[in-house]
Amino acid sequence: MAPESARLEERVGCLLAGTGVIAPSIEVLASVDSTNRYLLDTCGDLDAPARACMALEQTAGRGRRGRVWQSLPGAGLALSLAWPLPPGPVSSGYPVGVGVGVIQALEALGVDRVRLKWPNDLVVGPAKLGGILVEQRQAQSGRPGWLVVGIGLNHEGAGALRLGRVVTDLAAQMADPVPAQEAIAAQIIARQCLIHPGLLRRGIRPLASELQRLDSLRGRAVQVLDDGRQGHALGIDPDSGCLRVEFEGEGVRHLHSGEVSVRSDEHA
Repeated sequence: MAPESARLEERVGCLLAGTGVIAPSIEVLASVDSTNRYLLDTCGDLDAPARACMALEQTAGRGRRGRVWQSLPGAGLALSLAWPLPPGPVSSGYPVGVGVGVIQALEALGVDRVRLKWPNDLVVGPAKLGGILVEQRQAQSGRPGWLVVGIGLNHEGAGALRLGRVVTDLAAQMADPVPAQEAIAAQIIARQCLIHPGLLRRGIRPLASELQRLDSLRGRAVQVLDDGRQGHALGIDPDSGCLRVEFEGEGVRHLHSGEVSVRSDEHA
C-alpha cells in the first residue's frame, strides 16, 4: 500500500473509532481518468468490503448528464466510494443524502456556508464548489453489483478554470489555511460511511430538517431548462428526493433529477 493510502486509511479509521462502522479499503492514485470509472471496473466480489479511491489528478472526471468535471492538477479533490449493491432498488433520494453528508463533513472542518443545489451541486451563494455523481453497476451473471458515489470539490485555484460560470473553492471559503486534500477526504469518507446504511434502509426522510436547512433552491423562482417553464421551488421532498415546484396554473409538481435541470436567477 502506498504511504498516502495508508495515511488516509489511518485517518478514516480514527474518525470512525468507536462507531462500530468498519472503514473501507482506500487507495490514493497519482492520476486516473475517473475515480468512479476506476472503482466500477476494479471492484471484486459482492462480499468484498467497501472501497474508496482518491486521485491527486483526475483527467476525465464526469458530472451529471455527461458533463466533464474539470480541475487543474492538484487543485481539485476527486474522491469516489463504492459499496456492494444490495438486492432491491436504491432510493431515488440517495444522491441528495450524499450531498447532505458532504456538507456536514465540510462543516466539521469549519466551512459553514455550503448548500445543496438540487439535485447534486454543492454551492456557496451563486458559486459552484463541487458536485456529486452516483452510479450503479447492476449484478449480472458472475458479476456483482456495486453502488459508486463520486464527489468532486474545488480545493483551490478555481478561478483559473474559466468555465463561463461563477465557481469557488475551499481555499476561498476558509479564513485559515485550507486543510490538505487528505484531511478533507478523510472527513468526507468517514461521514459517508456513517450515513450510507441509513440511506439504504430509510432513504432521506430522517434528514428532513437538514434538507430544509441546506436546500439552496427552497423559496426561489426556478426555471426548468428542458422546457422553459418557470415556477417556485418549495423544497426537496424527503420521501422521494424530488424537487417540489409550484407552477402557475399547474399546481405542485415533483421534478425528477433524471428528467430536468433547474436553475434560479442566482444559480445560472
